[in-house]
Amino acid sequence: MNIEHKKTTLDDDSVIYQKRDDSLGKKDTSDLTFCGKLGYFKDYYLKALLIAAALLIAAGYLIYSTTIGRTESVFSMVFLNSSYIYDPEGIDQAITEFLAIEDKNEYAAVSNYDLEQYQENIAYMTQMSAGTIDLVVCPEDYFETGCANGVFMDLGTFLPEEMYQALEDRIIEGSAAVTDDTGGIVSYEDPLPHGIDISGSARYKEFGGNEPKPILCVLANCENTENALKIVSWFTDVPLPQSSEEAAPAE
Repeated sequence: MNIEHKKTTLDDDSVIYQKRDDSLGKKDTSDLTFCGKLGYFKDYYLKALLIAAALLIAAGYLIYSTTIGRTESVFSMVFLNSSYIYDPEGIDQAITEFLAIEDKNEYAAVSNYDLEQYQENIAYMTQMSAGTIDLVVCPEDYFETGCANGVFMDLGTFLPEEMYQALEDRIIEGSAAVTDDTGGIVSYEDPLPHGIDISGSARYKEFGGNEPKPILCVLANCENTENALKIVSWFTDVPLPQSSEEAAPAE
């Protein structure tokens, strides 16, 4: 028995052809309760608004930190291991006043670091490598290590000749190490003036330093050389030359 299939057709405006819209239209929200409106707002608008607010906050902070609120270190000093001082905040304030730092976006930084502590060792090494530390005060054992690693500046090229001569009896020499391909030390270079003995410094003792022989060094990658030289003068009580013509480095 043959079964004839009937063809059926639907009008174009039949419900099956109409696009489904599960969302509430604006006209529908007027009938919602207060809690319903809050739920509608949360579902459809809150996430987008939070993302937009976060982007605006991030953009505002970036603009502020790179323009209006940008700060810059104009001098940085670190006291290492047993050379630490008890009053870093006090000496920080004293240095800020001595350097006449009045711009609110500029600052001097003074810190103590115990290199036996892993995190402090990493922090010091990172800052030292980045050139964000200008002066270091350290005990003799670290001074020898620093000289061997070549991290200290030759004071014969840093200090004005007049200052170098005045400090000559306090200058301490150290030698950089020569290493092989595996990092082993094979010899040492000729000693150079890398440190200043500040054991007689009233400044050092005033802020609680009690290392028997603290040694003041300038890092080889010191960036704030002018302020570093002023603080060397401040610690040693050796005045700076009166003019730039007199400030030629020692030979």
